[in-house]
Amino acid sequence: MNDSKKSGMGVLLVCAFLAAVSNSGIFAALSDLQDKYGFSDAGLGYIAAAGFLTSVVVSITVAPFADRGHPKTLVVAGLAVSAAGSALFALSGSLLAFIVARGLIGAAMGTAGPAIRALAANLDPSRAAERLGRLRGIEMAGFTGGPLIGALLIEATSVNGMFVFFCSFALFALLVVMPRQLPTLPSTGESQRLSLGLLRLRPIRAASIASLTLFLPVGIYDALWDRYVTDRGGTNLMVGLSFLLYSIPFIMFGARGGRIADRRGARTMALAGIACAAPVVCIYGLLTNAWLIVLFGTVEGLVGALALPAAQSMMARAAPAGRAAAAQGLMGAGDLSTAAIVSLIAPMIYGSAGPEATFAVAAGAMAVLGVVVAYESREARD
Repeated sequence: MNDSKKSGMGVLLVCAFLAAVSNSGIFAALSDLQDKYGFSDAGLGYIAAAGFLTSVVVSITVAPFADRGHPKTLVVAGLAVSAAGSALFALSGSLLAFIVARGLIGAAMGTAGPAIRALAANLDPSRAAERLGRLRGIEMAGFTGGPLIGALLIEATSVNGMFVFFCSFALFALLVVMPRQLPTLPSTGESQRLSLGLLRLRPIRAASIASLTLFLPVGIYDALWDRYVTDRGGTNLMVGLSFLLYSIPFIMFGARGGRIADRRGARTMALAGIACAAPVVCIYGLLTNAWLIVLFGTVEGLVGALALPAAQSMMARAAPAGRAAAAQGLMGAGDLSTAAIVSLIAPMIYGSAGPEATFAVAAGAMAVLGVVVAYESREARD
């Protein structure tokens, strides 16, 4: 790997970490906001879904601009919008305002994320899964660091104080990234098109479904994880710790899992990962001790570290020339659309039938989608 590739990947890792850590504090605060302002369990779903839905729209409509020579602009814009969302959380006191704030944070991730992933995969296509695995690891470190820091800040100050901190951190990240040089993506005449047209390609559909299948449980976690852990006797600190323990396998094994996918085949590893992830999700609903739930996250994290880079590599390999960011944006939109639907439905199942049914339904859906992935990718070459 030459020096330019090393430098480019280093900057992307820094951008991914800063974007993730400045956007993830909300996970530790949902139950506190609900207790303080008295909105219903359905309100948790509305807040979570707003972030997913805005990110979907932005991923489809804005991500292709990275294929037209503007990847750095999208990363900078994402950090700025993230700061605005955190500021609105800090200044607001109504459910509607929280929904708008979460929407801004979702838009921020939809702006920066696809560009960063496409750049990482295109630095060296023969090692795409390895690089995406390393990127996923650093993203997970940022995402889980946010809730852990958020939980500590809530205990030390208040919910509002936590959002002030994350707003400040996003602004600091913006100042760090702006003077940095980022690589660009190859462009063709096809780069002007939106992402949705790519769905006519079977390999693109297979990669999208593989990724959204592995992402499906996130809808439960975003809407209910804080509530679920506290219902089982946990604390805010334990919620933050659960995210940290989930991320450790990504940090330690993400790049290694990517190398395995590069060697043995992205399709093979993605399907194996789905087959392992579905029963793991089902087991969550059977655990009644908060500490067991927290510790079990390392098992799911290990499965994800092996499977998610493979699914992302499937997309990187399937993307036509000049459509790298558009393909990554489409994949992100599929992930987030699925999570948005789940985040709306899961609180209703949780409230009426309990956690066992909630996680069992999610696991069943993952198993069915895994069969669809196998069918759609049956002609793909690993």
